[in-house]
Amino acid sequence: MTQQDELITQLSRQNRLLKQVLTVAGAGLGIMLLTAAAYTENRGKFSEIDVERINIVTPEGKHEMVIANHLRLPEPVIDGKQSKRSGPQRPSMIFYNAQGDENGGFIFDGKLDDKGKPVAGMHFSMDRFGGDQQLSLGHYESGGSMESGLKIYDCGLQKDYDGLYQAYEKAPAGPERDALLQKWKDAGGQQTNRMFVGKTRGKSSAIIMADAKGKPRIMMLVTPEGQAMLNFLDDKGEVIQSFPQAEQGAVKAK
Repeated sequence: MTQQDELITQLSRQNRLLKQVLTVAGAGLGIMLLTAAAYTENRGKFSEIDVERINIVTPEGKHEMVIANHLRLPEPVIDGKQSKRSGPQRPSMIFYNAQGDENGGFIFDGKLDDKGKPVAGMHFSMDRFGGDQQLSLGHYESGGSMESGLKIYDCGLQKDYDGLYQAYEKAPAGPERDALLQKWKDAGGQQTNRMFVGKTRGKSSAIIMADAKGKPRIMMLVTPEGQAMLNFLDDKGEVIQSFPQAEQGAVKAK
């Protein structure tokens, strides 16, 4: 083999080696680019974002949490059924269970009324499975007074009273309409307060326990003036026993 042939053979080998190196390098670069693209697609880092609503969802698209302004709140879902959200719409954080039902949330608002007094509040609630809220922690201001505390409620299951209130609203005035309202209440449709622990609008520190109809029966209070009392009430709200015994001129609890 001549010197020229050896040179050609050597160059051919080097060319094949270079192609192999370039192939491996290209494959590696491709993998790096794909990995970077996947990383960019699945994760992002932001210093600041402006949004009206954020949906936290499962891979299947079910809501697990929604954060929204007052205009973009989702309608409530209980026992798999969507209904209309009642009352003023407020900025909220809504939680959902694995069934896709709403099971609690956090709402807040605050503004001044026509007289320049605050109308404000924050409300954190926890719902029972298949029903409405059972426990809430809140602060509420209106009319120049405020209330802050923990509340525990009674409320039935949506499936037990579903449709009864709608039927009551559509029924003409009369015994049948009254019977539908009572049936809705008996089925657990009416939410009742069973316990309150906090500060009342009368500025008393209080623990208030009520019966299944929401009527207070035991009230433990400390008034702003420092008077401590334990009151027992009948179903009409009248004090039937008080400790210590009320004295003439004693401050009435609020």
